[in-house]
Formats: sequence, structure tokens, C-alpha cells
Amino acid sequence: MYKPYVIGLYIRLSSEDSKVGSFSIENQKRALHQYADAMEDAAHAEVLEFVDNGYSGTNFERPAVQELLDKVREGAVNCIIVKDFTRFGRNSIEVGYFMERVFPLYGVRFISLNDGFDSDTLHGDTGGINVAFQYLISEFYSRDLSIKYKTAKYVKFRRGEYQSVLCPYGYQKGTDGRMEPDEETAPNVRLIFELAGRGCTSSEIIQELYERKIPTPGEYKASKGRKIHDISRTHQIWQRSTIRNILLDERYIGTSLTAASRLAISV
Repeated sequence: MYKPYVIGLYIRLSSEDSKVGSFSIENQKRALHQYADAMEDAAHAEVLEFVDNGYSGTNFERPAVQELLDKVREGAVNCIIVKDFTRFGRNSIEVGYFMERVFPLYGVRFISLNDGFDSDTLHGDTGGINVAFQYLISEFYSRDLSIKYKTAKYVKFRRGEYQSVLCPYGYQKGTDGRMEPDEETAPNVRLIFELAGRGCTSSEIIQELYERKIPTPGEYKASKGRKIHDISRTHQIWQRSTIRNILLDERYIGTSLTAASRLAISV
């Protein structure tokens, strides 16, 4: 029975890496697919994607990598391709265990693009000290990019610029990149804080919002064409968790923003 040559593309993006362009899911997929398509000995291969989005590489408790390793044990994968060693894992001992023990045992070829590593070129050798140095270089490069991103983010944070694509309810992104009050919804946030300041409970705040026919954040977004949540059963009834999250969010009182962006206490 004919068994196709199966290539597993492993892609990982942690929350820290999410704003570094070269680490993006799309960029990793593009690079890995281009390499797989150009492999001469795998012209008719079946290519599978295994994506862990938002998972740290410090351990292997990740759903996609576990699915990939299960297929390795089943003999259902012939080759694994990653962008670099640290995408597969940040623990050099565990990564080394799979590269030196597990993959050779199951006859799985392992390729790391940025490290120029291909286990097929080692002819039974594990790569030894050269692979160890390659891993360390890849890890330090990855950490360096992450640190640079965090530093840039902190500088923008100090300037009061907001980095998220979606602003919290009551805010919008200004033309200068800073988060500023949304004239349509900011009064609703102020009302919530005002009622809480009078000692009103969450239920009483919800009742007041309902009587004033103030749409929930989900309904408001839907009215602007951003149907992110299911609002079929909300009917302008706010959730207690939404009220609580707004009251506990320090962005509304200016702790993490410039004074101009303070929403709850601005006039």
C-alpha cells in the first residue's frame, strides 16, 4: 500500500513574540511552505501544519506539538520543518533529546531553516557541538529581538501610545497613535464609575444602563460593523463581569496612560 511522504510544518508564536514581524504565524508558514515546495525528494509530499499560537517554548505542554509528536510515534510523519530551533522549543536539553534520540529512532528528518540544519546531511551523526552552538545563537537572537520589542513597547507606553489593535470600551485610537476617549461611549464609562462611587451594586448599575437603553459593548461594536461576539440574546442587558472588568481596569483612571486619556475622571 502506497504511503505518501508526510512533511510536518511546526509553527509556534508566543504572546511575547506576537508583535515581532519575523515571528508571525503568516511569515513562518510562508517560509516553511516555500522550503517544502522546493524539496526535490518530496515533490508529491503531503504537507501538514501544526500551529501553537500563544504558547511558550519553555516546555512541550503545547497541543499542536503534542499532536505532531503523536504522529511521529505512529510513524505518520517523515520530516519536520521549523523556522529555527527555538520555534520548536526553548529548552535546549529537551530539544536535543528529540533531535538526538526520538527523531532518529523513528527515522524522522528534522530541518531548521534559519540554523541551516538538516539531519539528513549528518549521516547518522547528531551534530554534536556544532548543533549546540547553532541552538545557542538562535536562542540569543530570538531573545534579543524580544528584548528590543519590549523596550520599544515600553518607550511608547511612557509616551501614552496604545499598542493594541482594539481599544477598550470607551476609548478609540487617535491619529497620533495615542488612545483617546470615544465621544460616543466615554460618557457610559463615566456613568458606571459615578454609580459605583455612589455605592450602587453591579445589578443596580446594570438596571440603570438598561433603563437608559445603553447598548452593551458587544452591541455597540456590532453597530459599527465589528461583529465579534454573539449578541443575539443580550438585549441591552450588561453582564456583571463586564461592569466589574471596567471598574477594575486601571486604564480608565490614568494609571497606565497620560492624563489626557483618563476617562473615568475626565470632565
